[in-house]
Amino acid sequence: MKLSIIMPVFNEHKTIREIIAKVMAVPIEKELIIVDDASTDGTRDILKAEFENKPDIRVFYHEQNKGKAGAIKTGIPHCTGEIISIQDGDLETDPNDFIHLTEPIKKGEASVVYGSRYLNRTEKSLYFAYKFGARFLSVVVNILYCQNITDEATCYKVFKADILKQIPLEYNRFEFCPEVTAKVSKMGYKIKELPMNYYPRSFDEGKKMNWRDGIIALWVLLKFRFVN
Repeated sequence: MKLSIIMPVFNEHKTIREIIAKVMAVPIEKELIIVDDASTDGTRDILKAEFENKPDIRVFYHEQNKGKAGAIKTGIPHCTGEIISIQDGDLETDPNDFIHLTEPIKKGEASVVYGSRYLNRTEKSLYFAYKFGARFLSVVVNILYCQNITDEATCYKVFKADILKQIPLEYNRFEFCPEVTAKVSKMGYKIKELPMNYYPRSFDEGKKMNWRDGIIALWVLLKFRFVN
């Protein structure tokens, strides 16, 4: 089963070469779908010059910034693999985790798999507020949607492709995580979690999420449980 990896990218010129190299070095059948979300720091120039004609890599460009979910929505129709996952354009995660995160789907044991930073006993330190918020949102998911997860906000969300392709995603920014979690839960899928590696960067290094995104995520989870 081929893995389609969607990589939303916005202003990651410092890391884009290295993360692409790490993804392409993972020894599984895969393709990489890169969506540049109107970068202004030279990321787009690097992609155009070095990666547009590489095997198993396709690059798409937004002329206006749409947000992470907007980039994911652009990438989904271009995925040809039976499995789809998301990869950020930074170095916070280890693409080698795709090897074990895709196994439950390949074996027919699960349809949705999340990597959890908190199941990894060697988990690196996070900002306290960020960690508290992420764990709190996971508790909310478990209560509202009868799941049993520890890391709702994880980057590594892995889906059977036909499941993700049938979900009508409404939001365009960081709401992707709570929206897709709510919707796969309402479709009746149990989310399987496995440990993943995590190497958090600071806000000075380019971390983009903040406490406001946490408030929005909570609203999205409540909305899809009680309104939609």
